[in-house]
Amino acid sequence: MGTALPDPVFPRARWGREGYDASEVDQFVEQLKQALRRTPPPMAPYEVVDQRFEVGRFGRRYGLRQVDEYLSSAQEVLRERHGDDAVAGLEGRVPEPRHFPTLWIYLVALVLVALMVVFLLTQL
Repeated sequence: MGTALPDPVFPRARWGREGYDASEVDQFVEQLKQALRRTPPPMAPYEVVDQRFEVGRFGRRYGLRQVDEYLSSAQEVLRERHGDDAVAGLEGRVPEPRHFPTLWIYLVALVLVALMVVFLLTQL
């Protein structure tokens, strides 16, 4: 049967931080689990790479990095389960990494607004 993929435990994205839509992730993980119950799995490794989820800052969301790490593990398990068949070696699109801190953007904006207010008050 090959390597098993553990059930995921995704932490929720913190308030105001980007995260993947939890219902979309849950649905895809369920499809992945169903695929791994069969030999060979009907899902190919490239399908995991090509999977896209809605990214947002509000609502029920999972942390980006944790979901991406789980999907990377899932891709490896699928590749191993497919073995030497033609599907195992196919590559999907490699997405741009979406992990970058955004707090600094808000801090810069806050400083600029504070400077504008001070400037306007000194001009009165």
